[in-house]
Amino acid sequence: MKSSIGALTARLPDLFSSYYIECRLPAGQEQVDFLACVAPSRDDDALRSIRAVADQPPDELTRDPAWQFTWDVIRRWSTLAHGGPSRMPFLWLEFDHVNTRPAVRQSPSLCVCVDPGYLSTEPSSAAWDPQDSYESCLDLLAPALPRAFEGVLSASNRSVMKACFRGLPLSGRIIHVSFMLAREPAAIKLYGAVPRAQLVGYLKDLGWPGPLDSLEQLVSTFSTQETADDTVYFDLALDHALLPYVAVAFSQLQLDHPARLDPERRALLELLEEQGLCAPDKRRALQAWLGSARESSPSVSTEARIHRWLDVKITLHAGQGLGAKGYLGFAPVLSVF
Repeated sequence: MKSSIGALTARLPDLFSSYYIECRLPAGQEQVDFLACVAPSRDDDALRSIRAVADQPPDELTRDPAWQFTWDVIRRWSTLAHGGPSRMPFLWLEFDHVNTRPAVRQSPSLCVCVDPGYLSTEPSSAAWDPQDSYESCLDLLAPALPRAFEGVLSASNRSVMKACFRGLPLSGRIIHVSFMLAREPAAIKLYGAVPRAQLVGYLKDLGWPGPLDSLEQLVSTFSTQETADDTVYFDLALDHALLPYVAVAFSQLQLDHPARLDPERRALLELLEEQGLCAPDKRRALQAWLGSARESSPSVSTEARIHRWLDVKITLHAGQGLGAKGYLGFAPVLSVF
């Protein structure tokens, strides 16, 4: 797996600030995906560098519509970010099956953060506006969408997206919008957050076609005071209608409270193992992941101190039951120590 990721990152330009390795946790499920983040910068030179790469990307990364879409969005995004805070603070590129698909055949799906205050340590002075967020997202993504993928923003998909934004409870957010153009069929994914007590009602009002009783059981079993706070981070998927899929994510933002200071996710991973959703050897590997060390990094030419963290997602597919994924995050920080 390390060699596969190394082969992929060797083909990518120096744009990225942090990464995730995404792995399936049940025994016998070996698919590995890889995510890379293009983060904002207050440094105008850094933004100009991002724009310069997007203006003239490597030839081998321009030959399919998903890459063309990605570079066009990065160009537009870097221009919007120049000169002030962006309403879309960062982007993620996701590459599927990196452990089995050759790097030369990899194309990205693209994720846009549409919550300006998502990682802010200071409370925002302005309320998050779902209509403004929805329109800003489409203003960025729609003009870049290649003709081959025009169906991704069909009238039905726009209608469902708008309903997901507008139907949020007062303190809810849509955080990320992903155009999964590298998958067949291409689809849209939404990542958001709502109070735990309002998740099921929100999905019921949207007409989500999955099993609400199974979702209630997922939340009550896994989203406890030991593993999360009162917010549920969720994934939805749509392809001309909401699909019978949902996921509950366990975010770094939920580890701030002393009662949940469990960065190794011991309570959650042990519960997943008890339920047959995490193989014992994978649980041990995930818990050993955390920490920091000086080593080489995909995004810097010299050794850097690599900080590592762990997130988890539990998926529910109608007719397939539950699944679980581990997200092994890492980011380089240049340091003399």
